[in-house]
Amino acid sequence: MSAKYTYDESGVTFFYYALTVLSLVVAPATLYLVVGKKDTAATLKPKTPKIRARKTKAKSAFPKLRLALVVAGWALIFLLSYKVKTTEVKEAEMWDPYKILGIDNGESEEVIKKSYRKLSMKWHPDKVTEDLKEQAGTMMAEINRAYKTLTDAEARENYEKYGNPDGMQTQSMGIALPKLLVEAHTSPFVLMLYGLIFGFIMPFYVGRWWYNSNRYQKDRILNPTMSLFFKNIREHISQRNLIELVTAASEFTEEELKFRPSEEKALNEVFEKVQRASRRNALEIFAVSKKFTSKDAWKANILLHAHFFRIQIDDADLADQQQQMVITALTLVHRGLLQISAAHNWYSCSTLLMNISQMLVQGVYSHDAPLIQLPGITAENQPGIYKEKKLYSVSQLVRLPAAEQRSALEALNDKQFEETLQMAKVIPKLEISRALLTVIGDKVITPMAIVTLIVKIKLTNSKARTPARPRGAAVADIEEIGDEDTSAIERFVADQAKQDKQQKSPEAYCPYFAGRKDSQWWVSFANFQSGKLVVPPVRVSDLETERVVTIQFQAPPQQGTYSFHLAVKSDSYIGCDVLKEVKMTVVDPSTLPAEPAVEDDISEPEDDSIAAQMAQLRGQQAGARRGGDDSSDEE
Repeated sequence: MSAKYTYDESGVTFFYYALTVLSLVVAPATLYLVVGKKDTAATLKPKTPKIRARKTKAKSAFPKLRLALVVAGWALIFLLSYKVKTTEVKEAEMWDPYKILGIDNGESEEVIKKSYRKLSMKWHPDKVTEDLKEQAGTMMAEINRAYKTLTDAEARENYEKYGNPDGMQTQSMGIALPKLLVEAHTSPFVLMLYGLIFGFIMPFYVGRWWYNSNRYQKDRILNPTMSLFFKNIREHISQRNLIELVTAASEFTEEELKFRPSEEKALNEVFEKVQRASRRNALEIFAVSKKFTSKDAWKANILLHAHFFRIQIDDADLADQQQQMVITALTLVHRGLLQISAAHNWYSCSTLLMNISQMLVQGVYSHDAPLIQLPGITAENQPGIYKEKKLYSVSQLVRLPAAEQRSALEALNDKQFEETLQMAKVIPKLEISRALLTVIGDKVITPMAIVTLIVKIKLTNSKARTPARPRGAAVADIEEIGDEDTSAIERFVADQAKQDKQQKSPEAYCPYFAGRKDSQWWVSFANFQSGKLVVPPVRVSDLETERVVTIQFQAPPQQGTYSFHLAVKSDSYIGCDVLKEVKMTVVDPSTLPAEPAVEDDISEPEDDSIAAQMAQLRGQQAGARRGGDDSSDEE
């Protein structure tokens, strides 16, 4: 059987095909445009006042183009739908001899002959007028064919099998494409289109996606940067060397941030300002890195230190690049260096990196007074406030009576003073309300036991309402549970695992950080003697009022008393960190109470039961075997 291909001359099947393909493209695009990702600038727009901000980039024409394409797509869909509705579809009719003869299926041969004679008399060419002769000839041919099909055995069998009295015919297959697309004079253009799509456009986008995916690791940090961090980070490393390591990242060699010779003069001016500021404020004078000597690293180092010292950069392009560098450096610290340090359990290195995070967010140096985070407090008037009023931290300012607050900040005008007090109440004040070390189910900690650290932290000045615990709750608050109430502790830990954390961290007040930054915290637990982290720091990103953090680790193998540092550090503010010493005593396992005896509930079978008879029979057989063995030994 051969196949015959027919093309869509009327275009109706092609309309169906085009409508289907177009709908598969336009419908998801519309959904993405309406309810998809919102603009990052809108969703992450900071609500706190900013002193430094990135330049507003000109809006891309791509969103408008995308909207225009979607609208055009829907217009085309409506046009095709109209075409599909109004175009007449010619359906191929099945040839039916019964219908031609005007009889029902399965009629007898006598009825068939009678109908044939009647129609022959009606449509015989000699019986019709001149104007109907052509139609009569056609009708007579169909009547004769139908009669032969129903009366001839072979023809009737062919009709019943294949739907045609002449037997199996050529199979016709329709293609939902206009014939124009496959004609000789249009084939070069069609081939060119295929070549453009599958030979250039598709390989280009797939290759670009593959190249970009291979350049970055899962945390969106360039692979050369992570390799550089792994090779150069050390447990005992200074803060200055860590900052230099950040500036050597490959991210700062990208087109937007790399060094340009035209910027050298402006960078040298900023460099001199940074050196003067470091002599006046810092414990060490800023100098060019001796290890990372590339111009890109030099530029990044200067601009980051200008950010730490809050030096105004006059060049608008450099100022914009500086803010982008600060955001990039924060990502490198959080997702790169800190992860490496935590994986090695380096406590001091991890603490320094957390300090650098605070410096990047607030635009301060590590030794600066926490008071400098408030509006109106600058590097010029802060030393005088500390020297004359002995005012150093934000919490000190908040605790002062109103009259003394105004006296302490007399360098500020009334408007600045009000703003300063308002923001002083926003800076979080954290406390560790409970820290408990326990082994679930035991009252003491033994060597190599799995220890659970339960830490409850609170923001004492949060404006949000703390969720109230229902009266008579089955699980008490951890602050109300005694250290040796093992059953209550176990219930509390199980309840915490089931709770759905729905708090959202407030936005951090960071006027020198261009962009929105939510206030988050790290909970670190380190061995005081070894200086190592017991577990990697736990990042708390949903602290609005209070939060309970549970950490599990294995107890040391030796008995004794161990000292640990429990530190809760902010990633956004300086002067808000809390450090608490926690002691753990590991005792001999013999002090644990004895395990209760397990009663055997399996009773002996009764004497008259089948089980007892089978047991007795097995005993007799065993005795006979032992007797046989003994006799053979005696022989």
